[in-house]
Amino acid sequence: MSYELIKNYDKSKHLETLEKNDFKFEYLFSSNWNSIDDIPYVLRTHLLDSYYCLPERPDMAFTFLWKCINNTYSNYQRKFSTEVKTKDAILLQNMSDVIANLSVKIATTETIGSLIEKYIDKIPNKILRFISNYILKSYVIKEQIKDERYIYSSYNTFKSKFQNIHDSIISAYGQDYLGICNASILNGEVNLNITDKNKSLEIIHSLSEKLKELIKTRQTFLSHNNQTYTLKLNSNKEYIQFILFNILYAIRNNTVHGKIASRLNSEYVNSDSYNSSKYIYLLGYMFLSVMLYVSDELDSSDLIFNLTNLPKL
Repeated sequence: MSYELIKNYDKSKHLETLEKNDFKFEYLFSSNWNSIDDIPYVLRTHLLDSYYCLPERPDMAFTFLWKCINNTYSNYQRKFSTEVKTKDAILLQNMSDVIANLSVKIATTETIGSLIEKYIDKIPNKILRFISNYILKSYVIKEQIKDERYIYSSYNTFKSKFQNIHDSIISAYGQDYLGICNASILNGEVNLNITDKNKSLEIIHSLSEKLKELIKTRQTFLSHNNQTYTLKLNSNKEYIQFILFNILYAIRNNTVHGKIASRLNSEYVNSDSYNSSKYIYLLGYMFLSVMLYVSDELDSSDLIFNLTNLPKL
């Protein structure tokens, strides 16, 4: 179908190719927004674009949602600090550190921290496979292609922020994965030329399961060649950083920079593709609301809608 759509585009036919899903959720809104002028201008323009893409395209909606997130953490820096910092990674890091230190109740038995944990408990396996893939593929490119242009920026971020976790993963999985790849470049694209597809799937699956355990319990162990490696998120700051940088920011970067195929136009699209895109959207939506709370745009009671959205994941 994609060939015919590219050749003779028809929006109605394109919509027919998308899986029909009922994506209804509770919208964020501040009790402090009594008129249109109370709502941050740039935020509301991109938020409406984000909503426009739903329910059909939560993956596209997330791209516009990230503009809201970007605007919020940038505004926070300008409002609450005199330091001149402009790089996204630094500004997101600042917001990440603030969120990690929050201990605010949003309901009788829920805090912002417990809310984040509840969302992470529902993370789809497809997202964890995405992380596993960009780590291992980038490692192969680094070792066999030796050209920085082909390495995912999310891999470099992961390596710099979580050096010990990265090194343990490479020791336990990297060499085995490298051994079944013979990477080459054709027309500016990397082909890993994997010689053992089953082993490749086993490695990705195993690493994904370990990453799931790490992000849910903050610690896991890898065993390889009679050696044991410990993966650990040593603080709440590392935990929040892992989510914001290695999941949300990584998906944003790889999508915006054209490093990965469009999720819902991919050759491998299925119901898991839609569900994982919906999850990423709602995870980002929850973090946007927390960032707006940090920026004094929302009250803590305004965050309760995130609990209503949990069953939608």
